[in-house]
Amino acid sequence: MKRLLGWLFLGMIAAPIAGTAGLTAETAAKKDSRKQNGKWPFKVPQRSRIPQVVGNHIVYNPIDAFLLANLESKGRTFSARADKTVLLRRLYMDLVGVPPSPETIVRFLEDDHPDNYLRMVEQLLSTMRYGERWGRHWMDTAGYVDVRLFDGDAATVYPNEGMWRYRDYIIDSHNEDAPWDLFLTEQLAGDEIRDWRNDTLFTEETKRLLTATGYLRNIADHPSAPQYGMKERYTVLFDLMEMVSTSLLGITMQSSRCHDHKFDPITQREYYQMMAFFETSYNVKEWLKPQDRWIPDVGLLRRMEIDQLNKQLDLQIEALSKQRDEQENVEPSSGDSAIPDQIKELESQKLQYGRIQALFNVGKSWESHVLIRGDYRQPGDVVYPDVIGSVTPSKHSNELPGHERLRFSRWITSRGNPFVSRVIVNRVWHHLLGNGIVTTLGNFGRNGSGPSHPELLDWLAVEFMDSGWSLKRLIRLIVTSYAYQQRSVRSDQNTNDEQDPENRWMAHANLRRLDSEVIRDAILVASGSVDREMGGPPVMLTTPVDGLSKVKRTVGSTAHQRRSVYLFQRRVYPLKFMEIFDSPVMPVNCTQRVHSNTVLQSFALLNSDFVVHHSRKMADRIIRNQPGNREAQIRLAYLITLSRYPSLDEQRLCLEFFDEQTENYRDQTAKIVNPERQPLNDLCHMLLCTNEFLYLE
Repeated sequence: MKRLLGWLFLGMIAAPIAGTAGLTAETAAKKDSRKQNGKWPFKVPQRSRIPQVVGNHIVYNPIDAFLLANLESKGRTFSARADKTVLLRRLYMDLVGVPPSPETIVRFLEDDHPDNYLRMVEQLLSTMRYGERWGRHWMDTAGYVDVRLFDGDAATVYPNEGMWRYRDYIIDSHNEDAPWDLFLTEQLAGDEIRDWRNDTLFTEETKRLLTATGYLRNIADHPSAPQYGMKERYTVLFDLMEMVSTSLLGITMQSSRCHDHKFDPITQREYYQMMAFFETSYNVKEWLKPQDRWIPDVGLLRRMEIDQLNKQLDLQIEALSKQRDEQENVEPSSGDSAIPDQIKELESQKLQYGRIQALFNVGKSWESHVLIRGDYRQPGDVVYPDVIGSVTPSKHSNELPGHERLRFSRWITSRGNPFVSRVIVNRVWHHLLGNGIVTTLGNFGRNGSGPSHPELLDWLAVEFMDSGWSLKRLIRLIVTSYAYQQRSVRSDQNTNDEQDPENRWMAHANLRRLDSEVIRDAILVASGSVDREMGGPPVMLTTPVDGLSKVKRTVGSTAHQRRSVYLFQRRVYPLKFMEIFDSPVMPVNCTQRVHSNTVLQSFALLNSDFVVHHSRKMADRIIRNQPGNREAQIRLAYLITLSRYPSLDEQRLCLEFFDEQTENYRDQTAKIVNPERQPLNDLCHMLLCTNEFLYLE
């Protein structure tokens, strides 16, 4: 038992940590990259010619040619292709965020058809679970939360009613593979595409377009501040600019609030010209409080009808209630017994409508100014909505007045925009390969990391646009490359990593820690308990003062076992178990998650009621499938948790562990329910705690 526990616990806490060798060389390389690139991010991407390489046999598509050409110039090559079980788990976790079932693993291993891998890619891209996984990535970038204020108190929540519709819009758009030029246009200006104010009743399309603008409603506001005024209103606008610039343009613009950018060719005037696109909606002169920034999902005209109807019903209910109260004050027994039924009937006739947290223009006129030194008390020149002038002027536009954000979206998704396609492609690369071609995902500027393979990034950016802005097609291209399918273990030819300590040349796959949502979801799947219901209002969390939140449970419901993307998203206090595994805090947005490796994570896995409970349910699942057969139970436990069969040594150690644990529990039969099952419970628990379960090879 001690050997097995030691082996498993070591695997749990001994997560690889990047070495420090070569840091000086890496720092020098970053500086050199910044010098060489200069204004590279501000130049429109061009499709480079695909290079010729020696190792043509490992070139599955142009991605490999670009990477291999660089490696061969340094006397290196790719690592060997990963095993089938590794590739299957990698695909499942990357594309849908949950592990494959044991049945799927067995079928995949037994299928020797040459297109087996490609068919699995297509299957995963077409499942509805794909949108849940990849929608979460965009939710990070957009700063999605279900609260409407800062969320600075662990015990107090201010729900942003109906915000979940935007989350569902994101997931649905990904599942439908909506072209990203359309996807971004709807989020920036869905309210300006259709004349929704005069619609008698909203169509589903109108509701979708309005819901999409929730992208611009995730910014924290502070209306409860003692002296809430212009300063706080401009703070919202500044945060909005940070979110838009880092999520879409891949540049940081905060310093341009006060002066011209110190590193990149962005002037202070251009900053306020771009901010002017959003001052039609976040109008500082006619400010809407957070609780008023919504549209009824039935339409404005229908809402008036419903409100009028409900008002009339309330008057009738009030009259009946008064009559009932008067009768009960003569004689309680002589009251009209029909009145309660009449009140109930009137209550049932009331109509309801939901809220769409949407962006829309406020007020009849807007005037934007340069703020001298970024101070709202020192307004300077009047400016008009325009894009960064050093890139492409947007003055020639056919959009009507009051459609400024639609004009902005046309530029954002134009072929002349040098930023957006690169930024999106780079993010997808990061999620699939562990490092972006530009490792600073939200900063492509001179102060960022610079690209390791600029020609490849530009080729992919142009390919993305030429392919109809299809994210699924881009993902398919990357995961079918040899580079993606490499082993994470270095080949003999690549043993010296001093020149490339961060593996930016992609000589092997990167070992990656799973995101917090994937860890929680994988535990639910392992126990066979996951509730796969999609969409709808979020599952609430508890709000203890100590911040140790859990998912709220309701008698007779399995909602507490839904996938993590459907949990109530707080800005500062995420679900504690997920926070321990680096679930992002959203002061504005999260362009790039950090993955830490702490002892607290090990303690959480060992002691968490959530993990212990689901390890027992996993044991129940195994016993139902393999009753009384220890060897088969061990094999199934490994398939469920690690997506592979145990080695002979692992099988032997697990059998010894069963014997030792059985002996240990023999004297505790009076205290433990089902002591004969406890060794399997413990084995399941330990497998869920292993390093291999937490990491993706």
